[in-house]
Amino acid sequence: MKLIYSSPDLAAVTHLKDLIEAAGIVGLVKNGAVAPIYGGALLNEATPELWIEDDSRLTEAQQIKQDYLGPQSVQGNAWICPKCGEKSEPQFTSCWKCETAKP
Repeated sequence: MKLIYSSPDLAAVTHLKDLIEAAGIVGLVKNGAVAPIYGGALLNEATPELWIEDDSRLTEAQQIKQDYLGPQSVQGNAWICPKCGEKSEPQFTSCWKCETAKP
């Protein structure tokens, strides 16, 4: 078994487990039941961890983790709203100022 991820955010750990299992990799969350006991002030020994059973799939699991946790790069250029002239970053599909759809 290999440790792939550890975080005080149990929801993030379990979501990553779901993503890994969707790829057919068996995952196991350790310390998941301990998290609520400490009410957000987790001790290192109680931090939720995600482990995978099949060591041979570590590279694949790490890629899934990187895709999930890594920065999302946005393709395209900033655009100018045709209605109000406000400049918006490429990830936005409508103007934040007047809500006009991106051309």
